[in-house]
Amino acid sequence: MAGMRLADKVLVHQAHPAKIGADVTASMVSNVLLWRGRPKIAVAARILVSVAGSAAVLSMANLDTLAKTRRGQYVLEHMPPSAQAIRLAGDTLMGFGAHRHSRALLLAGAAVIVAGWSHAAWPQASG
Repeated sequence: MAGMRLADKVLVHQAHPAKIGADVTASMVSNVLLWRGRPKIAVAARILVSVAGSAAVLSMANLDTLAKTRRGQYVLEHMPPSAQAIRLAGDTLMGFGAHRHSRALLLAGAAVIVAGWSHAAWPQASG
């Protein structure tokens, strides 16, 4: 990790299996809690599990090695702030869908998250 800039570490850690697992777990637990009408604990779970996953990966994972993998290279090349914002919007939509008991909004949110991860397939502006 010593050779990487902090901004690159933060970007690459998003592709670590433990971070992805923490985020998926946080979303699933939170969505179940939202569906059951427990919004305060749902929001806490969604944030705290994700932050804990980030803290663990950033402090313990070998991100230099991950940065050299296909996953690491992908996020370094194809995860600009706009793609990250789209992923966050999709997660927010999923939470709203769970709160409203709408399977359609949950699925739409998941599709938006996939779109955020699919930045490499987005049309590129020529310039």
